[in-house]
Amino acid sequence: MSLTYAFGKNTIFSSQIFMYSKYCFGFVNLKPVLPGHVLVASFRVVQRFSDLTSEEVSDMYISAQKIGKIVEREYNGTSLSLVMQDGPEAGQTVPHCHVHIIPRKVGDFVENDDIYKEINKSTRVDNEEREPRSLEEMDKEATHLRQFF
Repeated sequence: MSLTYAFGKNTIFSSQIFMYSKYCFGFVNLKPVLPGHVLVASFRVVQRFSDLTSEEVSDMYISAQKIGKIVEREYNGTSLSLVMQDGPEAGQTVPHCHVHIIPRKVGDFVENDDIYKEINKSTRVDNEEREPRSLEEMDKEATHLRQFF
């Protein structure tokens, strides 16, 4: 039996999740900007960063740090982008506090900050530039990452 978790109004299947902590979960991305682009979200569905408790904030960023070390290594990154879009005017399209964790390397974008445009595109439902991945593809990636947590 597969458990499901809320990510805003979206459903995340347990097969997409590779890490659980006390207050949050790490999961693979439906439309990753770069290989290894994953997310960490609070179990509690709250829209804004300021809605999290101190314990949830601490847990989310400790989890992001742990996840970042793994995805940077596993996807041959040399740096990380940690991105939180906190509210609609900041580009948040899923009303659930979360952090994007993206392994980076030299030359992955012509202009370094172009990644933010790509993140905005990847979170829009109507964006057809990048095809969503299949559940099988996401399960395979989550299974690989799960061994490290």
